[in-house]
Amino acid sequence: MLTGQTTVTKEDLLQWIENYRWMVEAIEEARKPVTKADNNSYIGAKTAMYGIESTLPKASGGTSDPVFIEVQRRVYALNYCIMEYEQKIAEVQMRIPLVTGDREVEVLHRLLDGDSMRAIGKHMGLSSTTIFRVRNNILSQMMK
Repeated sequence: MLTGQTTVTKEDLLQWIENYRWMVEAIEEARKPVTKADNNSYIGAKTAMYGIESTLPKASGGTSDPVFIEVQRRVYALNYCIMEYEQKIAEVQMRIPLVTGDREVEVLHRLLDGDSMRAIGKHMGLSSTTIFRVRNNILSQMMK
């Protein structure tokens, strides 16, 4: 469950299932190692560790570089979003075993893969109305 949230509603769960695919991709993208582009990169500290430069006084206080401040802001915001996504994904994953029935399991996994109702219906040879009904059954089972 999300921090500060007491209960998960059906609407929340449905939204998390629909957004599952891109949340996973956002987390994967954020976890990719960041490589140093060039010597003028903002990645890593630029403090000398050896030689005469390491004995010189270091600047105190913050930086006045607006680009560096923006990079820090984005990293902080990204980390916060990633934590939120991880909590939502974990909540959905925790409820997957509650789903029973071959049809429901197949529809759930296709929903988590990002397939549309129409595509799922076409693949399974069912109408989109039937898929909506199966989806509602899935939500009911996951809310138990």
